[in-house]
Amino acid sequence: MTMLEMVIATTMLTAVLTTVSVVMRTGRGAWEAHESDFTRLEAAHATVRHIVRSARQAESIVAVTSQGNPAGSLSVQMPDGQTLVWSRNGADNSVLFGAGAADQLLADGITQLTFQGYRADGLTATNTVSQIQCLLVTASVNLARDGSPSRTVRSWVTIRTW
Repeated sequence: MTMLEMVIATTMLTAVLTTVSVVMRTGRGAWEAHESDFTRLEAAHATVRHIVRSARQAESIVAVTSQGNPAGSLSVQMPDGQTLVWSRNGADNSVLFGAGAADQLLADGITQLTFQGYRADGLTATNTVSQIQCLLVTASVNLARDGSPSRTVRSWVTIRTW
């Protein structure tokens, strides 16, 4: 092999490795962004599922924030007398949960958590705790991609007894 052939081969190898490196870095960046979006969406779904499953077993709603409050809070009375509480912390976008007080982390990255109470017909909105038989639970998250809109997860729950 001549020196010229060695220089050409080295240059070609460098170009191929640089191209592969750029493609791999771009692919990894896309994978990480997708994974981050998936994690945030799953946190929203898990939060709503947790609230709905527990509230379905509740005897009554003790306290609920108004619909326009993005840092929502909900307290329900369970059949055993225990009060379960969910609350969104606006400072770090986390949702906390606990018995008696919301003191355990349930999910991160939740930008809004709202509750809207309805009467038994499911059409008449009410903020009066004693009249709420249906509850619309909404959780929103912002995705990691720049300029991407927030995603919202909603679910209805009917309070069994009232």
